[in-house]
Amino acid sequence: MRSDFQIMQEEMNKLSENMGKITRFSAEISESLKESGTNVSRLCSTRQLLDKLQFLFLLPTQLSNAIKDGRYTDAVRDYARAQRVLQRYGNQPSFQSIQTECEEIISDLKKTLRDRLFSSVTTASELAESVGLLQQLQESDSSLEEMFLTCAESRLEQHLQTLTSLIDKCDILEWVEKCNSMLLNDLGIIVSCYHEMFANQNNELPEFAESIMSQLFHLFESVLKTPDNVGTEIYIRGLDKFFRKLQAMTDIISSESMSNRSVEIVVQCIFHKALIQSKSVQLQFKENLTRIRQSLASKGTESIDLKEILNSLQVYLIEKVQASLLDLMAFLQNSLSFGLKSWCAKTVSDACWKIISETMINLSELVKKLVGPQTSNNIPFELLLILAKLCLEMQDSGVTTLHSHLLKLLDESAPGFKADNKDTNEIMVHLATAAQAALDTEVVYIGQTAAQMLRVSVLARDWLRAPEPRGPRAVCRRVVETLTSADAAAAQLFPSGVKQSSDSSRRTLWPRIPSSFSPISRIFSERIEVFSPAGADRAALSTGALKVALKALVECVRLRTFGRHGLQQLQVDVHFLQQRLSCIGNDERLLNALLEDALASAQLRCVDPQLMEPSKLKEGVTFDRVLYSIQNSESDNNTRPRSYCWIVRIHNIVQDFNNNCATKFHHNDAINNKLWVQEMNKLDTDSPVLYYKEQKARSDKLDADDLVVHFAH
Repeated sequence: MRSDFQIMQEEMNKLSENMGKITRFSAEISESLKESGTNVSRLCSTRQLLDKLQFLFLLPTQLSNAIKDGRYTDAVRDYARAQRVLQRYGNQPSFQSIQTECEEIISDLKKTLRDRLFSSVTTASELAESVGLLQQLQESDSSLEEMFLTCAESRLEQHLQTLTSLIDKCDILEWVEKCNSMLLNDLGIIVSCYHEMFANQNNELPEFAESIMSQLFHLFESVLKTPDNVGTEIYIRGLDKFFRKLQAMTDIISSESMSNRSVEIVVQCIFHKALIQSKSVQLQFKENLTRIRQSLASKGTESIDLKEILNSLQVYLIEKVQASLLDLMAFLQNSLSFGLKSWCAKTVSDACWKIISETMINLSELVKKLVGPQTSNNIPFELLLILAKLCLEMQDSGVTTLHSHLLKLLDESAPGFKADNKDTNEIMVHLATAAQAALDTEVVYIGQTAAQMLRVSVLARDWLRAPEPRGPRAVCRRVVETLTSADAAAAQLFPSGVKQSSDSSRRTLWPRIPSSFSPISRIFSERIEVFSPAGADRAALSTGALKVALKALVECVRLRTFGRHGLQQLQVDVHFLQQRLSCIGNDERLLNALLEDALASAQLRCVDPQLMEPSKLKEGVTFDRVLYSIQNSESDNNTRPRSYCWIVRIHNIVQDFNNNCATKFHHNDAINNKLWVQEMNKLDTDSPVLYYKEQKARSDKLDADDLVVHFAH
């Protein structure tokens, strides 16, 4: 161990000696090179001075070449580099000419930059560059700011004019791309440069930017309303690009109104799309309704399944609305910049509900318009029933179905979003009002149709000199057919109400004696409200039409004077109507009251008020008399009979084949006869029907309106 320390001590001593030698040698070298170093330093300083002098002497030429090549930034940088020397030594004769020449060149440069500002081809980047260079050349900041804003506004106005001209020439996606690359890019550059160059000045830019953006938003609204921008996919892509650019602009323009306005644009677009969808649903529904109306108007005597038409119309309407709701869910895609925003989900929810509510309200208004006094006479009564039932169905379940479908779509497209509860009272009121208006119009239409038949038949006949009655008049059958056809149509759509029990249809009407038919007794009699609101069931609809028709009969009877046979003819007609109309409606007592009122009014106005005995009354409505009256009845124009048939011994047919009320196949006489003939033809050779031709059937020797039944004698 001791020997190791000795060795180390010896090595350290040697190292110390070597370091001393090196130090002395280095000092000797430095002393010998001291004079040479001084000379080198002097030469470097001289070199730098010569370079600066060379730069100054070549400065005018370099400035001219840079300006000529369009390198304005290099020219300004070189001039700013030499400006301190020229300002300090510019009074020296050797530098005075250089300074004068440079000032002339810089003056021309300033003029070039100003001309560049007002040039129509100058871009926003060049505009900002020119203003920045002028600011480095010691131009006044106030004049530069005013010049900058004026030139920027002019530049952006040109972009606005270009975008305005492109509205009708391209779709929304192409227009937004042009807007982003032109106006919004330039506006961003201008705003950034303005904040950098004029940060300490009064900031007039927010008002200027708001003005430009306000004009841009108005243009965008015009783009949305062009007919070409109805496709949802391209519509949303264009909106997404526009919204992304606006959000980027809010980082440059620190304006809260700009951010709010961009959100408002998206909201406006969603509601605009909802409006387009709503109008499309309404237009398609009207077209479908027109086709149904035409098919009902041209049906002739053919029976139509109104329930099937109603179901198809309801399904069509609901499917169209559901497709519109699904179309709006495209605004909630995850790839969109606004798709995951809570305000966007709420807006889509409100827009979808707007489609549902406006569709239902428009349906109500359409129904009210169709049943108006100017158009209701041209509409088939079946269509009125269909529309009334459609409104009731939408009120009961349709609106609820659409709302449930909307909640399901929102749950799939925007998980976690909870939609607000919607108030459906207004929609329900509109639908209920429209349904009631349609039902009331249908009742009045059918009632007035039958009333017009009775009115013409009563007022056109001379009841004072009427012949002995041989059966009910043909108009009574037409009235029964009108009322029963309407009742059959209502039975397809509306449930049957509870019918008040009465045996009055099984008895013969015997009017009150004139002494009891006094004004005092009328005061205490039950009042009949003729035009009361119609109920939504089959019996109430039929009863409403009955009231209108028979009340018209009563009033027309009160305008005539009757002879004995005229009174008996009316008695036969009333008895016929009582027997045939007792199966429709829900109040036989009301039917009998009106018929008794008509007969009693005629009795009061009869010069010889002798009614037929009840036992004789049925003889006045025998089958022979009915057939005889049909054979000899004339048409409305008194030129030819309405139909032809052979009078046969119908009593034997009824007795042998039991064609009476007990085996009635259908409440409609035309359909009942056809079904009865088909049943008789099943008897093959024992069938009593030799030949049968229904109305509207083609025949070489008979008219289309002829009805012929040829029985075996």
